[in-house]
Amino acid sequence: MNMDALHEGRMHGDLMFPLSVYRVEKVNDVFFNYHWHEEIEFVYMTEGSARFYIGSFLTELEQGEALLIPSGQLHACYPASEFPAYFHAIVFDSHLLSSSAYDVIQSKYIQPWIERRLILPGIFRSTDSWEQHVRLMLMNIIKQFEGRPLGYELQIKADLLAIFAELLPHGELSSDQPRNATTQASKIERIKPALQYMHEHYHQRILISELAALIGMSEGHFCRFFKAIVKKTPIEYLNFYRVEKAMKCLEDPKIKIIDVASEVGFESPSYFIKTFKGLKQMTPTDYRKLITDPDASSSGIPMGSAT
Repeated sequence: MNMDALHEGRMHGDLMFPLSVYRVEKVNDVFFNYHWHEEIEFVYMTEGSARFYIGSFLTELEQGEALLIPSGQLHACYPASEFPAYFHAIVFDSHLLSSSAYDVIQSKYIQPWIERRLILPGIFRSTDSWEQHVRLMLMNIIKQFEGRPLGYELQIKADLLAIFAELLPHGELSSDQPRNATTQASKIERIKPALQYMHEHYHQRILISELAALIGMSEGHFCRFFKAIVKKTPIEYLNFYRVEKAMKCLEDPKIKIIDVASEVGFESPSYFIKTFKGLKQMTPTDYRKLITDPDASSSGIPMGSAT
């Protein structure tokens, strides 16, 4: 099976709020064929029933039941009967749960789950109180997205974080994780001085040698060590952090783009624009237009689309 051909590359939601809720119905006796995407997906069976294939696992959802599809999982869905059926799919980028900086939420919970070092429950159908609570929060996310009251984005993010907090006590570490957990924690502690230095001095010129010296490593060893923990090279992370800070600066239309670049530590405006576009899929100017024009950032509720 060609995984690249089955990769869904569409954006769900938009840059400012990377989440969409879809009502998915049968089309020619298929809900959707095999595909995969980087985003996380929750499914809530709103009416009827359906069969879900997730990797090599098959499960059937009845009305009122839900499941979680992790990032990168190949999945498909087909009808379980001839009766009417549809479900809601909540599809979102894991960055929605993360902070702009590498923190305990990312290192202790989100990243281990994304990397499948932490296994969370994936089916929610029993009468256990915690599963009922998860299903209620999924229903509220759907309601919030469709109604879009003031603050709906905040409520949805709060519900997503609450769901993951609800799942954690019922999750388990992968088989080789207990032995590695202490080692991983000590590595994170060791990298903290470099991260803190970046966060405090991002607006200045920062050398790899300075960061390496903070934790007593050679430059080469430090770069490998940093990427193994943070999943970005030091330069990639510093650029990522600077762009996050730049987004805040761009909210003020009185600050010129060239001044934003220097204010967050980019020595070259052209490199700033190139880096910003690479990370955000738009230029700083386009981003400023997006956040200053309410109509530009609004997105309709997608209905009946395959996820």
